[in-house]
Amino acid sequence: MKFFKLKSALILLLITFNLMASSIEAGAKAYIEKNYKRAFVLLEPFAKEGDEKALYMLGNMYYSGKGTSEDKEKAVQFWQRAANGGYLRAEYKLGNIYYKGMNGKIDKSKAFEWYKKSANHANPKAQLLIASMYDSGDGVEKNREKALFWYKKAANSGNLGAQFLLAMKYEKGEGVEKNLKKSFYWYKKAADAGDAGAQSFLATMYENGEGLKGDFKKAFYWYKKSANQGYTRSEHRLGMMYYDGAGIPVDKEKAQYWVKKAADKGDIWAQSSLGAIYCKMNSEHEHSDSHEH
Repeated sequence: MKFFKLKSALILLLITFNLMASSIEAGAKAYIEKNYKRAFVLLEPFAKEGDEKALYMLGNMYYSGKGTSEDKEKAVQFWQRAANGGYLRAEYKLGNIYYKGMNGKIDKSKAFEWYKKSANHANPKAQLLIASMYDSGDGVEKNREKALFWYKKAANSGNLGAQFLLAMKYEKGEGVEKNLKKSFYWYKKAADAGDAGAQSFLATMYENGEGLKGDFKKAFYWYKKSANQGYTRSEHRLGMMYYDGAGIPVDKEKAQYWVKKAADKGDIWAQSSLGAIYCKMNSEHEHSDSHEH
């Protein structure tokens, strides 16, 4: 008899657990589908019970006033409860809120505290932000050694921005001994993954033969990759490669096209180059006219 009572209790517990799980999933689904009013109704009971996922989503809804009235203070309280309960996305969210400011109040020391927690939980974005905060002394005492530590962490976690910045550190010898091989390694890694900035600076290494054998064709290849993503510096450099015929045949029309793209975005070096190209074109035109007469 006792066995049957125990079995019945276990079955009831399992049914209750499954119903709860299905209800919270229904709430999460409504949230994803932007049916915020339904999501709020379904998730609120779980938030009251301290469910971290429900707290996080309700925090988002309170912050933006979706599905409920806007209440930024309550949103932060909910995110803090979610973060303290181990919901990792809430840590990064809190870092952003304090860094950017809430109700006009910026608190970078609190931002750093939450970013640090997120970084320690292996969030590459938080690791990069911690690195840059240490690097510039933004909200924390400047410390280049700690900055480098976190740049490396983020880069090894696959963060393209960190890989690019780490490559620059090694190239310039900022906070670390200058090492062009390591610089090339990180530029190449980020470039291969599609980072336009890394592609541009990798191209420059090939163009100038910095730390490796110069190769105009490879420089052209990477400038073009980067320029096609709209990276202004690469648009200018690609244009000049067409103009000079470095690694490819001279093409004055393409040269003008790419340099003008960069110049139109306000790049002063590209504007200077474009002015020089126009002057040269006018000079050549006048020269050919004088020969005809």
